[in-house]
Formats: sequence, C-alpha cells, structure tokens
Amino acid sequence: MLIRKTPVWISQERCGLGENPMWDADSGDLYWISITPPAVYRMRDGQVRQYPCLKPVGSIYLAAPGWLLVAMRSALAWLNLGNGDLSLVTVQAEISPDERFNDGRCDRSGALWVSTLDRRVESPIGSIVRFDTQFNGTAFPSQAIIGNGICFSNDDASLYFSDSRGRAIYRYPKDGGTLGPRERFAELDGDPGRPDGCTVDAQGCLWSARIGGGRIDRYAPDGRLVDSLQLPVADPTHCTFGGADMQTLFVTTAQAHSGSMSQDPALDGAVLAFELGIQGVAEYRLDARYRRT
Repeated sequence: MLIRKTPVWISQERCGLGENPMWDADSGDLYWISITPPAVYRMRDGQVRQYPCLKPVGSIYLAAPGWLLVAMRSALAWLNLGNGDLSLVTVQAEISPDERFNDGRCDRSGALWVSTLDRRVESPIGSIVRFDTQFNGTAFPSQAIIGNGICFSNDDASLYFSDSRGRAIYRYPKDGGTLGPRERFAELDGDPGRPDGCTVDAQGCLWSARIGGGRIDRYAPDGRLVDSLQLPVADPTHCTFGGADMQTLFVTTAQAHSGSMSQDPALDGAVLAFELGIQGVAEYRLDARYRRT
C-alpha cells in the first residue's frame, strides 16, 4: 500500500539539491545541507540559520555541542555553529583523485563512515571509507558510480548502502570497523526512481528515498518492500526520523533534479515533515575522541 500523509513544509528555504537531514535528539535542532548552492542549515525553535560553504557538501555529522563535522569534495572540516568558521581536517585515505565524498553516517560506536562517488559520474570506482579517531581512512570498494544512503541496523551488525545508478540497496555484514562481503538487500521494482539516502526505524525497517520516483520506500529487515510514503514531489533525496517523540520523518528534496514532474513544484527543494506514528531511531553522534585541531 501507499501511505498518504499531508506534509508540513518546515522552512521557506528551497535548495537546488537538498540532502542529509540530521535531527539532534539532545538539542531538538534539525540540520540539513544544500549541495547547490553549497551550505549547511540549522533549524532551532523554528528559526533557520544558513552556514555558507566554499565547496559542495556531501554530508554532515553530529559532534560535540556547538559543532558539526562536514564532508566536502575531498576534505573534512569542523563547522563552528557559533561563528560559522570551517576548520579543515588532515585526513589520510586511500581513495582515487577521481572520487569525492558523498553520503555517510556515524555508527553506534560513534565511528565515521563516508561513501564516495566518481566525480565524472561515469565509472564504478566508489568506496565506503571508515575513518578512525586520527582520521586515517580504510576504504572498502563499493563498485558504485554514485554511493549513497549509508546507515546501520539497530544492532550495528549491518551497514546499508545505496547504489543509486545500479538501482539496488546492499547490506554489508559489519564487525566493528570491518565490512564483509555484501549481499543484495533490495532491488527496486519497475516503477521510476533510484535509491538515495536512507534511515532505519525502531522496528529495523529501512526507509529509502526514491529520487525520481516521488516516494519513500519502507523495507522489512528481510528486504521485502512493505510500504511506501507517497510524496507531492518527484525528487526526495534523503530522510531521517526526529521530533520530540521520534515519530516525524524529515525529507529533503531537490528541484527538478531527475527531470520528473512534481505534483506540487512549489515544494521542490524544500524540507518536508510527515507525522507517521512510527517510531524512529536517533542519529548516532561522532565519538568525542575525534579531536578538533
């Protein structure tokens, strides 16, 4: 069945390509990013602040109060939420110069995981990179042109990964900082769209934004498509649970990114909120041992 809920448009800001919503359960703040034009946004008590960035942002990570970690093209940086300053981090990672950072998440232990994609969007050279607390990266090949949607099962034993161009979602067995051989978790049906960002609810179901398909798909832990949230926009990019009761699904969107037509083009690029009555899981915070330098 298709879930039909009326969305709440939570901000007047519209991104060319919005991504990576992140709810801070401790502060009640909502964050998201704009890849075009490059910026990080924070909503606090209904007020939105923009943090412009010099280069496109792929993902953000909750850190100590007052700070976010930001993944840009080929760099990580600390964002001071007080004054907006960005401080670059020295990283060591065995990735190709043709790759750039994209979507990512912290796991339950607070470790940093970031996906990469081919800058030219041509070759399956992507990887999944885990950074230790000294920002030394271990890269696991993903064989994806565009890597998206990193999130983790509730027992932290699996990493979910979206191969957007390949229209498939994979699951990797995870043992601490190591990934085992992947298995195909879900393959999209014949309807339009590609898998993008995703999150997991308290029941262990995966919610995957279907960019170009105008919906958020919900998959059971065994990979069965069990429901979909129908959207008034064609291009949802990512989703996360939040709100005081963790039952609000926040969805970032893009403006005509896939060439599809939205039912309500005025919402393209906005951040939407849906009250679902389904319990979500709070995002994990970056381990405090990742020191700011």
